Amino acid sequence: MLVLAVVVGAIGITSLVNSFQHGGLTCLPSDFPSYSGATVINEHTFYGTGVAPGDTQSCQMTLDSNDNVATVTAFYNEKLGSGDWKVVTFNQSTGQIQFQRASRPLTVGTVDLLGRGSGTEIRIDLSS
Repeated sequence: MLVLAVVVGAIGITSLVNSFQHGGLTCLPSDFPSYSGATVINEHTFYGTGVAPGDTQSCQMTLDSNDNVATVTAFYNEKLGSGDWKVVTFNQSTGQIQFQRASRPLTVGTVDLLGRGSGTEIRIDLSS
């Protein structure tokens, strides 16, 4: 029984870590565009007094993708320009997309896209 419990526990922990690394556990809203194949590098969630006035939470995530900046940029420009998301501005020279939630304009954020060799670092900052 003990061996079985250890095996099941190890499988569960491995599944949880894998889910986190691929964005399964995130502080971002469930309808926020998720870039396929990106790996979560870090995530920070802030609550209460450390967030902008009118907000209750700030989510900061950094992801890593093997895809180039142009491909990742096209994805976020398309996905954040549809559904309940709206692209406010896109600064091509800095690689920053500013967005907001259409149904709650106070929910705002940025996606910064940074080339890292042939891949892309994706930095998401969302205040809600």
